Amino acid sequence: MVVLSSGRLFTSLFRLAIGVLAVLWTILPPAYVHAEDCPKTFRVGASDDYEPFSYIGADGKLTGLDLLFVQEILAEVGCAPQFVDLPFPRAVVELSAGRIDMMMFASVTAERQNFALFSAPYRNETAGLIIRARDQDKYPINEVGDLLKLNLLLAHDVGTYRGDLFETFMANPEAKKNIIQVSSSRQSLNMLVKGRINAIVEAPAAVFALAETLGVRDEIAEHPFLLWSEPVHFMFSRKTVSPEFVARIDAVLAEAVQTPEYTSQFGSMSVGNPAHAGSETN
Repeated sequence: MVVLSSGRLFTSLFRLAIGVLAVLWTILPPAYVHAEDCPKTFRVGASDDYEPFSYIGADGKLTGLDLLFVQEILAEVGCAPQFVDLPFPRAVVELSAGRIDMMMFASVTAERQNFALFSAPYRNETAGLIIRARDQDKYPINEVGDLLKLNLLLAHDVGTYRGDLFETFMANPEAKKNIIQVSSSRQSLNMLVKGRINAIVEAPAAVFALAETLGVRDEIAEHPFLLWSEPVHFMFSRKTVSPEFVARIDAVLAEAVQTPEYTSQFGSMSVGNPAHAGSETN
């Protein structure tokens, strides 16, 4: 019979414990946020220049319609969000890697469904063309092809989704010269006011709110041609959030969107009151 010394016995048991833990690590699922429990840190990506939905307020802190609404929804399931200031494209990368748990104002796409779970819609979002006020009668646009005919130079936030109609337009090789990819709404608004572009492809409410803050609201207007109208969702990382948690969020949303407070907060953007899409957006 082989008798191990106390030192060798300890070493053997330690190595065995490490081996067992390694096996468990490979077969157990990742730590999810479940419906019945929420971590101390629930990380939510937020934009600092997407007024009136998510932006930096006068006090230097993140605020906005969507941000305040998500705080209310998460409070109902026992979560206290930690908002992380990230540009939207970067936030998508962080969410896909599981370094943040949630994002707001997200559209459902086939690519995102590979790494994200989506809540029920919580408001509607539209995308249109914001032009200089003095150009309101200058651009006769009835279909997306007119953008090329008029040879308009457009600013578009990189990584954002503005509907299938505009996605198809961007994929057209002839349109490459007509699109400038920008990193923020502030950048595109500055370019429009200075006459470096003809229009911004964006949610009009967001651009108007930013323009109001910057004191240039009277210099811009919305073109009547609408590119896209679609509900937006909360988006969750598949790596950190369980489907059961998303189902709980949906249950809370179903009640919240029926309240007068919700309708007052979002007005025409409320779920159940969608804007009418343009002629090519069905």
